[in-house]
Amino acid sequence: MKFSAISDVHIKRAGDQAEDLLLTFLRNPDVQSSDVVFLLGDIFDLMIGPLTQYFVRYQAYFDEIKKLMKNGTHICYVEGNHDFHIKLLYRKFFLVHADLDPALFSMAPYFEFMNGGKKIYLAHGDDIELNNPSYKLFKAVVTSPPLRYYANYLMPHFLIKGIGEYSAEKSRKRNNKRYSTDADLAPVKDNFRLSVEVFRKKRTFDVIVLGHSHVKDYYVSPSGFEYINNGYAQHTKTYISIEDGDISFKSIF
Repeated sequence: MKFSAISDVHIKRAGDQAEDLLLTFLRNPDVQSSDVVFLLGDIFDLMIGPLTQYFVRYQAYFDEIKKLMKNGTHICYVEGNHDFHIKLLYRKFFLVHADLDPALFSMAPYFEFMNGGKKIYLAHGDDIELNNPSYKLFKAVVTSPPLRYYANYLMPHFLIKGIGEYSAEKSRKRNNKRYSTDADLAPVKDNFRLSVEVFRKKRTFDVIVLGHSHVKDYYVSPSGFEYINNGYAQHTKTYISIEDGDISFKSIF
């Protein structure tokens, strides 16, 4: 069995470098030959709620998803902290495209699969991360029932679009500075390794695949499990491949 996984692409607008990266990933022959493609959150920098304008704005993405599903590829999507409250969006997608098999698309907080005899856990990673109380509070607020209702039924598209375009330039400058030195990322890497060690004591897996940290890592624990994170996709330009239990990073291009 063959898996391909990516996260943290952070597409800000149609036609930007991040969208080109994702489309190249989805069109990669190796990815297209996968049994399952995992989109592990923050694929979009801001996608909230079931707004049908997304189908027009990101038509190229939805077209590639359709092609994969028509070829029998299973798509597994985990919401991140930038793309959430979107379950109803995909329900609308399948109402429009009745020729697609909805059983080939799954959305969940995490996924568990077997591959090559290994039990694999795949998630965005924010629910596992330790030592980040301010983020935990933020996540609790934005995923609360009142905000979920607002996102699903009341939030106008122009508000989301305006916020997204305002934050895009600030995010670009912040990321350019952040990824200028690996030394700055060492504490994040260490904290995620600690986080998966603690998580693994509660739930037994052979492989843990996460995103969210924006720090690329492949870690073999003394406890006997593997942790892999593709990092910030625009920076790494790679994806995670798991085939018959063998794990590797592969170039998108």
